[in-house]
Amino acid sequence: MNRSRPKAMAALILACIMIVVTACAGGENGGGNSKAGMESPTGETGTTGQPDTGKQEGDPFAKYDPPVEVTAARDLSGVRFREGESIENNVWSKAYEEELGIKIKYAWTTQGDYDQKLNVSIASGDLPDIFPVNGTQLKQLVDSGQLEDLTDLFETYATELTKKIVKEDPNQLKSASFKGRLMAIPKVGSATDFSQVLWMRKDWLDRLQLPEPKSMDDVATIAEAFVTQDPDGNGKADTYGLAIGVGMNGTYTSLRGFFNGYHSYPNSWFKDESGKFVYGGVQPETRNALAKLSEMYKAGLIDKEFAIKGDDKLVEQMANDKVGINYGPWWIPGGPLQANKDQNPNSSWKAYGIPSADDKPAKIQLDFPVANYVVVKKGAKHPEAAIKMLNLMVKLAYEKAEIEKYFVPSDGYPLNSYPLLFASQVNGNMNIHVHIMQALETNDPSALNAEEKMYYDRIIAYRNGDNKMWFQEGTYGNVSAWPGVKEKVDQGLLQTPDFFGAVTNTMSQKGGVLTKLELETFTKIIMNEAPIEEFDRFVENWHKLGGDEIAKEIEEWAGNL
Repeated sequence: MNRSRPKAMAALILACIMIVVTACAGGENGGGNSKAGMESPTGETGTTGQPDTGKQEGDPFAKYDPPVEVTAARDLSGVRFREGESIENNVWSKAYEEELGIKIKYAWTTQGDYDQKLNVSIASGDLPDIFPVNGTQLKQLVDSGQLEDLTDLFETYATELTKKIVKEDPNQLKSASFKGRLMAIPKVGSATDFSQVLWMRKDWLDRLQLPEPKSMDDVATIAEAFVTQDPDGNGKADTYGLAIGVGMNGTYTSLRGFFNGYHSYPNSWFKDESGKFVYGGVQPETRNALAKLSEMYKAGLIDKEFAIKGDDKLVEQMANDKVGINYGPWWIPGGPLQANKDQNPNSSWKAYGIPSADDKPAKIQLDFPVANYVVVKKGAKHPEAAIKMLNLMVKLAYEKAEIEKYFVPSDGYPLNSYPLLFASQVNGNMNIHVHIMQALETNDPSALNAEEKMYYDRIIAYRNGDNKMWFQEGTYGNVSAWPGVKEKVDQGLLQTPDFFGAVTNTMSQKGGVLTKLELETFTKIIMNEAPIEEFDRFVENWHKLGGDEIAKEIEEWAGNL
């Protein structure tokens, strides 16, 4: 099998996650209205001198003349450039200079050790003008007074569309605010893009005349049939029911969706019914899910060697008809599932919403979608340049929809990773699915924008016989994750994290130990190397080794919002 294809296709689909061009001018606002009377920048922003031509107050696209130079820093891990191009010479650097008069000069870049390099710069105070940070670094920089206050600049220079997108999920902007002041621009995204769904081999269900899954008991029953009833018809006992990989939370497969079916939400802090912050991994519901997984493992429904198998091996198993059930994200048709379709054109995968273990509907667990922020150094000469660059990205993606030129070109280069600032619309990919399905049902794509029309054309190509375009049917068509996700969204069946602050002191000091303890305990229980009672001992130790301290710190964080 061609091992490069799944990863290449997955890269393309991951690029599309970030580009969710929809008709932003209409539809639901989600709290994105701007203030009626926008304030001007104050002396608190640290700007110096008089505004030049490119700093006309309130003009979001005024071009600097002559051009201004802005220093920056970036991590370029996995970023590829066309021949003769670089991070300072590409379609985005040219757009910044030609459209805005902003020339970006990179003080430094890294290939994987960005946080370490930036921590050194923070300690020395030698910072570029504009640079990305994580939540911990953001808090450190705010506490040490090293950042520009962007509150008034954002209200003055951000376009209405930029404000709509950035403010659509209030908590995303709140996570970048300290004492009511905006100190960073969050890299906003959509939490639903990271939800899990239940993927199944629909052709195997049909071959074995099995009903589609409606409950977690159905999942176990189907998994057993996929192991014992020769679903691929090769006369060999060589198939597994449920896919799991090392760490139980890989790129293509995760047990999160399985846990959600038992009302368990691991790796998440949320408020219980009493309003108290609790950690999902130590709740009784998690014990129930582990007990079922242990039972399935003992029955041979899970690969006996799952604990040592990474993403590549899982891709190989799915591509080669060896596994029929997988909990994973919406975009995996662009990776292992398309690889399976390439190997076996008769294979057919379909996504289902997370079923429940009882009569209580299952919720889908969502991550807080902001992991990084872009900040401006205190005293930067042109702090508003950051807002203008974000405006340009939003304009090119959402207004002009120049997807091929600036985001997802046909040659596969990751142009969407080039812009220094980026924002995606909340539920954008789900809305794309809705629009495309409407066009498919009416056979009328006239209402689609450029991006949606591209996906629509690929789905039509697949339906007309181009098997290599199945991945687009799988990502936005009628077998995709979105019908199941949308049903949960419409019913309010979402488990969102209530803690979205920076890493606390105890998390930093003891989080690694707690995570290791959790993974080791869960793995042993699933593999029948420890009884289910080991979970009770794990919970007790988790609280003693730092869990209670973290909970206290989170309560303090919430009190300061």
